[in-house]
Amino acid sequence: MYTTATAIRFYANRASAGLAAVIALTALLYGVFLLLAVTHTASRARAESDIGKLTAGLATLQETYLTLEQQVTPSQAEALGLVKPASSATVFADASAPTLTLLPAATHASRQAGGTNGSSR
Repeated sequence: MYTTATAIRFYANRASAGLAAVIALTALLYGVFLLLAVTHTASRARAESDIGKLTAGLATLQETYLTLEQQVTPSQAEALGLVKPASSATVFADASAPTLTLLPAATHASRQAGGTNGSSR
């Protein structure tokens, strides 16, 4: 009986040591995941702050661009070498076409006027 009790104690000690190791590992991993979550939250807050600063900077740049754009006259543009476009085309998505298409201005005008030109709108 002495050997059976010793064997039971031996296995009980090993089982309790294994259980303690699992609990310690679980606590360590919980701490690591908690630290990562806090770091992620801080990074998100910092990123949102940076986005706000960039948005304000972009608004300032857009305002400057619009102010400068209004100051340019056609004669200044010609002096800088810019030319007026000879023609333009409209790009739009057609329900029957899987891609964007370029259509001549006359075709686009007929579509806006109610012509179907092959589509079933």
